[in-house]
Amino acid sequence: MSSVSQRPVSKRSAFRIFYILAIGSGVMRTFSVAFDVVALNTVFSNPIAFGFVSQWVSILVTFFLVLVLSIPRKVDEKKRSLGFSVDPDFGKISLLPRTPMFYILLAGIFAGISTYSYYLLVGSSDASTMLPYGQLVIIYLLLGDLFAEKDTPTVIEIQCIISIMLGVLLVGVTPGGFDIPTLLIVLVPMNLSSGLVTFYQRKTKRYEISPGLRVDSINMRLWTLLFLNITYSIFAIPTIPLEAWGLMVDTFGSAFWFMVGSSLTTFFALVMYVRALGRGTMAVVNSLSSVSVILGIPLTLIGNLFIPGAFGTIDADAFLWTIKIFGVILVMIGVIALEASDVRAIVLVRVKPQTGDILSELYDIKGIQRAAAIAGTYDYLLTIKSRSLAKTRTGILKKVQAIPEVYDVETLVIMKEHR
Repeated sequence: MSSVSQRPVSKRSAFRIFYILAIGSGVMRTFSVAFDVVALNTVFSNPIAFGFVSQWVSILVTFFLVLVLSIPRKVDEKKRSLGFSVDPDFGKISLLPRTPMFYILLAGIFAGISTYSYYLLVGSSDASTMLPYGQLVIIYLLLGDLFAEKDTPTVIEIQCIISIMLGVLLVGVTPGGFDIPTLLIVLVPMNLSSGLVTFYQRKTKRYEISPGLRVDSINMRLWTLLFLNITYSIFAIPTIPLEAWGLMVDTFGSAFWFMVGSSLTTFFALVMYVRALGRGTMAVVNSLSSVSVILGIPLTLIGNLFIPGAFGTIDADAFLWTIKIFGVILVMIGVIALEASDVRAIVLVRVKPQTGDILSELYDIKGIQRAAAIAGTYDYLLTIKSRSLAKTRTGILKKVQAIPEVYDVETLVIMKEHR
């Protein structure tokens, strides 16, 4: 992890960096799924066995990549690692402190369960189907926020939940109707575990090792992957048939570069995703990264033009494809509406005389995007984001007013802004 004093002032705004990270993670995720689908349709026929080999290849690739990113270099007479440009919190490969390592352990266990579910499905699906399945996690994150805040959902939140749920159901439709086992895997182990992974990754990324220095996403990825692989192996080894072990040896050379490609794209997808989590809410980050849902359909169609059947079997039934595309549209409407419905506001806070620094205490309040100490009549300026004015008042402002040092709070709702 790098020193706080080594960080340069970014030439890009925090707003732009956040969107680049969140959307970029979705693009990388699309290519990662594509590598897996192509390998299973052209080289490796057993998805669980392929996942077992692919995940252990992935940790070797990730370990080597992190070592390369740890190489020091001099920039403007300052010693920094190559990985500094990927994540400014990264210094070198290292163990994390006890508390974030515990969060990483839990994230890795749930990631192993989610990954096992993913490989159960990816062998019988194409990229355009797998990518919308993953967006169901937004519903769990949204429900988790509501339960944590003991709040009632707004109309737009209910509409988004229904839209995403219906969209995922339509994407999963087959010529024979709905595949119930597939839907159960998508609904419970795959996305419920993904939601818990996101929760613990966000807690890890927001953990302050020292004032101004947080856990870096590169070491997070390495150690999460280790615990993920151990968990996945516990589930996978008993279910891999004996003949599949010989198949692994025979096809390893042919599938190796697909595994490397999947490992690299997954690495950068998750590093960008975790960095985005450190800057925004879980639901918003997942909404922006859902660009992968849009990219899945053209990738499947164009890929099959060049390598027929490699990107999944395309059903010739025009009606079935119309239903799937309509399902993708519903998913996109749900995630975009969730993001577009947010209300932004600026809060000016005045504290009592002879009060110490409460900046970190203000920033830790859920819903506050930025917190800054200012000079003048007021002492602190907060930027908040919520899905309704009522939630802003009950969920955020009451927590600010509950801080004993706070004397006065002034709220200014942003009606229109130009960036």
